Amino acid sequence: MTKLSLAGLCLAIVAGILPSGALAADRPLIWQPAKNSDTSYSVKLGMKLPTELQPEAGFDVGLDTSKEGAVVNTPVKFWSGITAQAIKRPAYQMHRGVGLEVDGNSRSAAVSVNYYEKRIATPVVDVERESSYALRYDSRAQHWSGVDVTQSVKLSRSATGTAFVVRASGGDSFKVVGAGLGLEQKLGEHITLAGSLDRSSDASQPVASVNARYNYRW
Repeated sequence: MTKLSLAGLCLAIVAGILPSGALAADRPLIWQPAKNSDTSYSVKLGMKLPTELQPEAGFDVGLDTSKEGAVVNTPVKFWSGITAQAIKRPAYQMHRGVGLEVDGNSRSAAVSVNYYEKRIATPVVDVERESSYALRYDSRAQHWSGVDVTQSVKLSRSATGTAFVVRASGGDSFKVVGAGLGLEQKLGEHITLAGSLDRSSDASQPVASVNARYNYRW
């Protein structure tokens, strides 16, 4: 058995033994394992406190391997955030927050302002909109880079768990721009299969990807 398949087996065992009744948005621990590709796994670990600003913090721990199963990289990122405004109603949700991310491998950091909105557009279709404005710091060059902007709109059918995503981005104050399309399918409460096609101005060919995400909070 290769190292990659062993890591995947361990991840599946851990996910499988978690109690299904433990899912709750108001509980503090965050556990979000994901299979990013056939050679990459990651898990988001953290804690969220039930106070007014709802501060949260934790680590993203990854495992990248070669096709033969040898470990190539083990990226680790620290993240934290606070909630500036939050609204939660049966037909409408909104969240504004400020986040901080520190990447130990690339020696970079980012401060971001994030916005999320979800509303019931029709009895069968939900609309979600996300935007983020981030200012990044490169410790090797010792300067702040330009602003990175991302925007996305998702149309989803809650009855089937199928969603269509359109996104756009601008990096380093729009020196690099990109756009993409995505299709997602939920399998139960915790697993989402996703496929995407993205194109950016600094690449000669579009990039296609397929991955599975596992989201669990307790």
